[in-house]
Amino acid sequence: MASGTGPLSVHFMESPAERELFEGRGELAAWYAQRGTAIDFAEYGSPAMRITASVPPGRDILLVHNCCVTQEDVERIEAHFTGRVTWVLCPCSNRYISRLSPPVGLLRGKGVRIAVGTDSLASNTALDMVAELRALGDVPLEELLAWATGNGAQALGMEERLGGFEAGSRSGAVLLSGLDWGNMRLTEDSRAERLL
Repeated sequence: MASGTGPLSVHFMESPAERELFEGRGELAAWYAQRGTAIDFAEYGSPAMRITASVPPGRDILLVHNCCVTQEDVERIEAHFTGRVTWVLCPCSNRYISRLSPPVGLLRGKGVRIAVGTDSLASNTALDMVAELRALGDVPLEELLAWATGNGAQALGMEERLGGFEAGSRSGAVLLSGLDWGNMRLTEDSRAERLL
């Protein structure tokens, strides 16, 4: 694992208000102002600039949500870190809270490590990984499964034990049913059943 005591998890660019905060406007800026709290980090210029200025490059980092990241944000962060950077997507949570979707095409186009999560029941109607994968749109099944398994294990530095079926691993096994086998895609009928 890279420097630090473990991966750093940051809820990142979940809403436009996060970028607006660094410009001293928007709902988060108003929230700070109502409480009389200074925004002492706005000098960084943007959330991505704050992360790259504040987090050592060798640290593993999980950036969670990412609905409002731009190509510039992705390039800045990927260029800064030598540790593992994982862009964690929780599309059902995002739709529940803000009705926004993460820029899957941008992240795929940049070839970054993507993982998928559910967030929590405080911001989601169910902890259903198949629903999360389905919500990501027209992404090949093989890629989605890598995001939901091995990439998540790598993000947590647990790839020696989880995320695959190599000798010595302790991964569980899940049976997916209701697939479109001809096109290797999830369908509305796709379900997961834990076997191990």
